[in-house]
Amino acid sequence: MTVPIVVLWLHLLGVVVWMGGLMYQAHVLLPAARRGGAGPFAEAARRGRPAAWTAIALVAATGFYNVTRLGPLEHVMESGAALVLAAKFMLVLAAIAIAGQRDFAQLPRLARALAVGDDPSPALSAIAWLDRIELLLAVVIVYLGLAISRGLTQ
Repeated sequence: MTVPIVVLWLHLLGVVVWMGGLMYQAHVLLPAARRGGAGPFAEAARRGRPAAWTAIALVAATGFYNVTRLGPLEHVMESGAALVLAAKFMLVLAAIAIAGQRDFAQLPRLARALAVGDDPSPALSAIAWLDRIELLLAVVIVYLGLAISRGLTQ
């Protein structure tokens, strides 16, 4: 087994953990929270945060390594992969920013609302929108990654 294969496997594993956890949160936990289980949702999201951010760090680190495996810069520029790669990079940064907004602004907002007995639905609604946007970005990011890796940018 070669290093590039291991790094690619780790990259894909990170994506699966990050997006799989987000998908579970958005489509299983969040609907339950809206039906009155906001406390358990907040606790589950808090407990899942270390795994999600470890996966995000793994995706970023292995992604940078994978970029170095594309070949000479001249070839990358001529093939059109550089533009696709730049778009993918910007979307990944946007997805990370959205994850940060959800985890470090909206989840604490939800915890504060629950602690003082306020209505948690504004925070839950914001979390739901952020999750949807992040999942949509993930679909585009995966497509762009496949386009780069399969040479569809020529």
